[in-house]
Amino acid sequence: MQYDELCSRILGLEGSIRFVALADHLGLLIATVYREGLVPLATKEETAKYAGQLVLLTGAVSGGKFMSKVGKMQYVVGKFENLVRATIPIVSDSYDKYYLLMSLDVDSDYVRAIDKVLAFLRENHSAF
Repeated sequence: MQYDELCSRILGLEGSIRFVALADHLGLLIATVYREGLVPLATKEETAKYAGQLVLLTGAVSGGKFMSKVGKMQYVVGKFENLVRATIPIVSDSYDKYYLLMSLDVDSDYVRAIDKVLAFLRENHSAF
């Protein structure tokens, strides 16, 4: 499965998902897809910069000395006035190889949407 197709399939899981992107472990965007008709809040350049910063921060949080006590991070969510952002590390060979970046409607049941995405990623883990 191609990464663009993977992002499109994730976008189709839930109507509240605005944007889906896949970034590598360095924060470089590999694939991006937007909900049809959506006017993005950020430019492509801003999105690329955000992806790099987010992967760096998420990578720093997902490791560390407390991981053995609290377990591996499943996702990080930030709720803003105009949207919800979620970052999901995708593990391959025991390290975070990719990161799925999403934005969702602010008034959505984003936990339910993220749970759907996590189930989809478990079912399609071989794509990574």
